[in-house]
Amino acid sequence: MKNCLLLLFSAFTFLNSYAQESEKKDVFHTTIRYHYGAVLPHHKSIHYLVNDQIAALELNFGILPSINRSWSKMYNQPEIGIGFYRGSLGNDKVLGNTNALFPYINFNLKDYRKGNLRLQTGFGVAHTKKHFHPSENYTNVAIGSKLNAFFKLLLSSSYQIGKQWSANVGIGFQHLSNGSINVPNKGLNMATANIGIQYHFNEIERQVKSPATYSKLDNELTIIFSGGLKQTTEIDENKYFASSLSSNYAFGINSKQRIGFGIDIFYDEGANRGDWNFSPATSFQDRLSQALYVSHDLVIQKFSLITHIGVYALYKTDPEKPIYSRVGLRYNVSNKIVANLSLKAHLGKADFIEWGIGYRFNMKKND
Repeated sequence: MKNCLLLLFSAFTFLNSYAQESEKKDVFHTTIRYHYGAVLPHHKSIHYLVNDQIAALELNFGILPSINRSWSKMYNQPEIGIGFYRGSLGNDKVLGNTNALFPYINFNLKDYRKGNLRLQTGFGVAHTKKHFHPSENYTNVAIGSKLNAFFKLLLSSSYQIGKQWSANVGIGFQHLSNGSINVPNKGLNMATANIGIQYHFNEIERQVKSPATYSKLDNELTIIFSGGLKQTTEIDENKYFASSLSSNYAFGINSKQRIGFGIDIFYDEGANRGDWNFSPATSFQDRLSQALYVSHDLVIQKFSLITHIGVYALYKTDPEKPIYSRVGLRYNVSNKIVANLSLKAHLGKADFIEWGIGYRFNMKKND
């Protein structure tokens, strides 16, 4: 899926840009984890489809950057890296298993004398061999394509058991779907407990974290146009164009975050599709809708992790749900140009993947 590949490419660029600043006190390590848990049935069809627990192995290659870097000190020395996940999906015959490759960032929440508490978030690409097929695998309503987006959250605690070894335990959440590029796309949500061990290629040095103050982020106005493709039903193989024109004004509240509000204008060629005869085609005005939203940005160097929650205000065609959400990644290509990759969804069900480009205005400088 080209949207997922674009996200993966962006994240690799993110990791590479930091790797180029390598310093002597960077710590390189690898982690292996074993996961065991269950699929969370968010729909009746998923409940009947799943008949077993899930198990997985995860392999991470990461860098713990030196605290001498300004961004590392600001975020309390987060780990960045690349992960691989291979696991079952709760029904070997229908769902099979998945292989996922994902960049991640592991935020340090709390330090202890011989360990820490960390929150890892990762977003990448997953391959599933067994997906929906109208005759060969028609009961698989969860996954409609070979390539899918893979998202994970992991809360873990580690304990140092030697100069170069650490053990860790944690709880995790994994999500698998294709953003409605192919249907059916109920998606899969999985919760696991995990245990693992980590090897540090160079010895960890306890680094002194001197106090530092950072100025607030600038206020910012952005205007972004994004587009994507979506399929509406299994019986209609057509891919329909969907797009958004989004404007957002965000206030810098500290050195890491912005909160704001915005207006979305959506265009959806798939609106009112899905009838057996796929006609009549909707008019232009029936494909438009307008919405208002609130936003939160977590800013890391040139990247921003965005979260939006919105409500539809003006429309001719009733939206699938009155409320929608958006999560994604933005990258400042230059001082003015920003690239966007995000997922728009209705209460957990993907609407379409947005990929686009926009313009940013720096407003009044904060003190």
